[in-house]
Amino acid sequence: MADAARSLHVGVLADCFFDTATAVCLRHAASGDHAAPMISLCEPSRCPNACISVRHRPAWAGAAENARAILKEKRLTELQRLAVGEDLRRIEKILSDIEVACG
Repeated sequence: MADAARSLHVGVLADCFFDTATAVCLRHAASGDHAAPMISLCEPSRCPNACISVRHRPAWAGAAENARAILKEKRLTELQRLAVGEDLRRIEKILSDIEVACG
């Protein structure tokens, strides 16, 4: 019954079945009234409230393409290259999970 009380927030990278008790975005937010997710602090690949589906695939595929383009930049520091590479691996895992779940 608790799941039925959660509200759905539709998003570009994921939909959010917002639950204040488990929302990762609220961990980084200043205290206050949090009746809705903090979209600018959303971490859909790390939040149990997020629901990533085939509908979100184009946005994730675009993010992967963008990360690959950034990695081609010769002026990146090693730390920047490492951070973008880690993001790309996380994004590729999400894309893989979408493919497995949606065939």
